[in-house]
Amino acid sequence: MSAVPVPAEPAPVPAQVAAHAPSLRQVLLRPFALPFALLLGVGGLVAYGVRQNDTALKHVLEAQVRLQLISDMTNQVSVMENSQRGFVITAQDSYLKPFEDGMLAFQADTFALRDLSVTDLQRTNLRRVKAAVARWHEVAAQPEIRARRDSLDRAAARVGNGVGRGLLDEARAVLAVMTTNETLRLNAAAEQSRTLLERVQWIAAGGLLLSVTLLLLTAYRVTRTVNRTVLDLNSAAQAIAQGDYARRTPPMPVQELAQLGAQFDAMAGAVQDREAQLRATAEALQASNTHLERSNRELEQFAYVASHDLQEPLRTIGSYTELLARRYHGKLDDRADQYIAFTTSATLRMKTLIQDLLAYSRVRKAPRVTHDVNLGDLTRDIVADLAVQIEGLGAQVDVGPMPTVHSNPELLRHALQNLIGNALKFQQPGVPPRVRVTAEREARRWVIHVQDNGIGIAPEYHERIFGVFQRLHGMDEYAGSGIGLAVTRSAAEQLGGDLWLDSTPGQGSTFHLALPLTTAPTGDHP
Repeated sequence: MSAVPVPAEPAPVPAQVAAHAPSLRQVLLRPFALPFALLLGVGGLVAYGVRQNDTALKHVLEAQVRLQLISDMTNQVSVMENSQRGFVITAQDSYLKPFEDGMLAFQADTFALRDLSVTDLQRTNLRRVKAAVARWHEVAAQPEIRARRDSLDRAAARVGNGVGRGLLDEARAVLAVMTTNETLRLNAAAEQSRTLLERVQWIAAGGLLLSVTLLLLTAYRVTRTVNRTVLDLNSAAQAIAQGDYARRTPPMPVQELAQLGAQFDAMAGAVQDREAQLRATAEALQASNTHLERSNRELEQFAYVASHDLQEPLRTIGSYTELLARRYHGKLDDRADQYIAFTTSATLRMKTLIQDLLAYSRVRKAPRVTHDVNLGDLTRDIVADLAVQIEGLGAQVDVGPMPTVHSNPELLRHALQNLIGNALKFQQPGVPPRVRVTAEREARRWVIHVQDNGIGIAPEYHERIFGVFQRLHGMDEYAGSGIGLAVTRSAAEQLGGDLWLDSTPGQGSTFHLALPLTTAPTGDHP
C-alpha cells in the first residue's frame, strides 16, 4: 500500500486580511444600493399614480351611475306620459299599471340621484324635475284619469288645455341639461384617468429601464469579482479533493471566503487522517464480511448435512418402533402400548421437522436458474397434487387468470404449494375451505393473492409466523412443523420479491406474493 504524504500544518489566513476585508454581504449589496433606491422611487411614483388613477376611475364610475339614473328618469317620464295618455284614449285599466310602476321607479331614481349628487346645481335641477313631475301628477295626470272614468269629452278637454304637457316638457328640459352636465363631467373624469395612466406608464417604463440597466451593470461587476475569487478558491479546493493535501488556498478579499479557505486548509489535514482510518476500517470490515459469508455457508452446509444424515437413524428408530407396535401390541401392559404410540408419534414429528428443514435448506441453496413459467399451469398442477386433501376436506380452489413470469420454477412451486396448503389446512371448524388464487399487475411487479376463508391471524402475529419453527397452534389442533411460511418467504426473497399478508381473526387471510417483472437478481450462491 502506497504511503500517503503527511500534509504540512495549514497556514492560517493573515489576520489583517480577514479583519480589513469587506464582508460578503457588503460586497454583494453595497453596489446595488443606487439601483434599488431608484426602483423604490419609481415604485413610489407608480403607486401614487395608481392611487390617483383609482380616484379618477371612481369619479368615472360615479358619473356613469348618475348618467344612467338621469337617463332612466327621462325614460320613466315618457313611460308615465304614454301610459296615462293610453288610458285617457282607451279607458283600459291595463295602461295604469305601467303608469304607476313608472311613478315608483321615477321616485326611486330621484332618491338615488339625490344621494349621489356632487354639485348644488345638480341637486337644484333634481328638485326642479321632481317638482315638475309631482305637479304634473297632481294637476294633470290624476284629474285626467278621473275625468276619463266619467266621459271621454271631459278628459279630452283637460288634456287640451296643455298644462300637463308643459310641465313634462319643463321636466325633460331640465333632465336634458342634467344629462349634458353629467356627460361633460364623465368625459373630464375619463380624460383625467387616461392622462394619469399614460404618465404612470411612461414613469414605470423609463424608471424600470434605467433601473434594469444599472442592475445589469452592477451585477456584472459584482459577479466578475465574486466569480474570480470563487474560481481561485475552487481551484485550491479541487486540488485538495484530488489528494494534494499540501495545497493551500490563496488569500481572499472577502471575509467569509477567507474563513472558508482557512477551513479548507484545516480540512485537508483532517481528511488525510480520516482516509487512513477508513482504509483500516474497510480492511477490517472486508475481513469480517468474508468470515461471515464463510460461516453462513458452513452453517447452511451443516444444517443440510445434519438434516440429511439424521434421516437414516430416524428411519431405523421408526422401523423398529413399528415392529414393536405390531409384535407386542396388546401383549404388554397399557402403559407400554402408550409409550410405543408416543415414540411413533414423536418419530413422525421428527421426520416432518427434518424434511421441512431440508426443504428450507434447499430453498436457500436453490440454483438461480430462471425461465418463463406459466403460473396458471403451475398453480393447476399444485391443485392437482393436493386433490386428495381437497376432496377430503370438501374444499374448493378457484384459480383466476395468471401471468407468465420469468423466474425459478422450483422456488415458485415451493412458495405457491405452501400458501395453498396452509389455506386448506387452517380452516374454521365445520366450514369447508374456499381458496381463491388471483394475480394483479402493479407498477414493476406481479402480485399473486392467495385468499382463504379460514381462521385468520391476529395482527400482532403477522410477522412472527414467518420465523422458523414458529407455531400459533398446538400439534393436536393443526399439524405441521412451523417452517412452511419461513420457506415461502425465503423463496420469495430468492426470487427478488416479497411476501406479506392481510388477515382478520375469524374472517380468513390473504397472502400476497410479489414477483418482479424482470429476472430475479443474480449473485453468488453456494
